[in-house]
This record gives sequence, structure tokens and C-alpha cells, in this order.
Amino acid sequence: MTMSKAQFRATRERCGISQQMLASKADVKVLSVKRWEKPGEAEPPADVQAWLEHMLDLHIQAVEAALDAVDEMTETQGHAPNHVDLLYYRSQEHYDRFGRDKGDYAIVNARSREIAAILEAQGIEARFRYPEDDEAGFQRLANTR
Repeated sequence: MTMSKAQFRATRERCGISQQMLASKADVKVLSVKRWEKPGEAEPPADVQAWLEHMLDLHIQAVEAALDAVDEMTETQGHAPNHVDLLYYRSQEHYDRFGRDKGDYAIVNARSREIAAILEAQGIEARFRYPEDDEAGFQRLANTR
């Protein structure tokens, strides 16, 4: 599927991928990414679009898995939870220390933001948990994922 420039940028941003991160992945300069997103400029290469679509698929799968977990909580408890704690990282260092997988903290945070928006639209409060606020609690929460 060929994305419009606006879809390309929106997808990149939705997934938490910076222009710099995409440029590094594509082995180009940030200026190339800016051109791919600017009307009337060069189109992004097909392989870059395919990678971004793959990243969107992973993003959607992660969001859906989290929402499925909330649905399971609702079934088990007989009612929706009042709130859901979501992991959130202030830096790559925190993610490297507390995160479950290797990766970029911006991508994980983008998923948490989308999950929060969906939960809040359903009337469920989303509470972001930061490692420096409660390191032991954060570690327990991170290890349950």
C-alpha cells in the first residue's frame, strides 16, 4: 500500500518513531525523511514504507493485547477497572533498565499513550507509572508484562 505523505508522517508519529530514528533505520539523512513528508518532494522508498507499515502492525498488536488484558480483568472482576496503570519511560536509560524487550522507549511510550486514550474514551482512568516515582513498584509492574 502506498501511503500519502500525511499518512506516512502520521504513521511514523503514531508509532513513536522520530525522523532521526527513521533516518537511521533507512540509512539516510534526516533531511531525506523531511522531504518524504513534504508535499511536492521525493516519495519515501517502498522498503521504508513497508518497514513503517510493519511497525504500525506491531504497534496495533501491542495496543490490542493490552486492551485484551483489560477486557480479561473486566470479565474476571465482573466490571471494568476504575483505573489501569501503564508503564511510561522518561528516558532510554530507564527503558534499558526496566523494559522487558530491547527497543526504543519512544515506541513503547507511544503505545502507552494510545492505550490510555482508548481506555479514557471507555471511561477508565489511565495512570502512567514512571520508574523514578516508585522504583520497586515499577519493577513489579514491568515484570508482569
